[in-house]
Amino acid sequence: MRVLFTAFFFLFSAAALAETKPVEVKITWKGDYTHNSSKHWSKDNLYDSGFSKNFKNGAPEEFGEVQKDGELNAFIYSPKDSKGPVPFVILLHGCDGLGTLAKEWGRHVADVLNSQGVGVLVLDSYTTRYVDNSCGLPDLHWGRRRADDAYSALDYVIEKKLGREVYLMGYSNGGTTALVSMTTQEADHPHHFAGAFAVAPGCSPSLQHSALYTRPIVVFMGDQDDANNPKWCEELTKKKRSVPVQMIEYQGADHGFPENAPTREVHGWHLSYNSAAEKDMMQTIISAIRTKKFVKGVELR
Repeated sequence: MRVLFTAFFFLFSAAALAETKPVEVKITWKGDYTHNSSKHWSKDNLYDSGFSKNFKNGAPEEFGEVQKDGELNAFIYSPKDSKGPVPFVILLHGCDGLGTLAKEWGRHVADVLNSQGVGVLVLDSYTTRYVDNSCGLPDLHWGRRRADDAYSALDYVIEKKLGREVYLMGYSNGGTTALVSMTTQEADHPHHFAGAFAVAPGCSPSLQHSALYTRPIVVFMGDQDDANNPKWCEELTKKKRSVPVQMIEYQGADHGFPENAPTREVHGWHLSYNSAAEKDMMQTIISAIRTKKFVKGVELR
């Protein structure tokens, strides 16, 4: 029965895909918070410069440019016939930016969630900064930089009365950003997320293991991920926390499990789609949004 329901659910979502039309908007970036600094990026300040009051902060991916203010591109997918604020998810791309594959994944996530009455805002952190990608060591820097991107989008959704109970979801570096966004260091924002879904994030011990989180988190990861170490995420999850932090680890899945694309090698990482893991992840997210129930610990699936 569960198999039949799952098949029907995703066939319905696929059928609705053609009807999903995003509204493109510009979001004013906000970074003037006490947790941020005016220090520019330097080789001696690789990651702390991620907490910046500048839209562009002189990172190599920005060709050293510094810019105080800026805007971000975003695409809003609203449930059909929705009236008034609905549950919302802000979706963050990975280190390669919002290219063709990331856009297709964003549309798919929006389609599945829209069919369940959940709105989606797909946020583009790189185009208006003229950044091609942030893959590699600066990835940690950008996980911090993009937290204020996420909160700028949250402010937009709240101020436009589009959403209520807004969640943050990110893939790869977007997943790292989701983790950073839930820390006490980001608590000085006027609005807060209801929780976060971090897909294949980097759980670097230097950034995450001592972090104090303010909202529930679910980490989704494949045990064969060779881009971000799943063992680090397991250790992060097992630490005693004041809020629920859960890791769902898919057996036989790698870093590419959420994106429906051919098997490939990118930046030296093995990426392949895992349909069962991706569908289970989306069902788990829908259930968490509906029930508002989050649990702790590592679960193998």
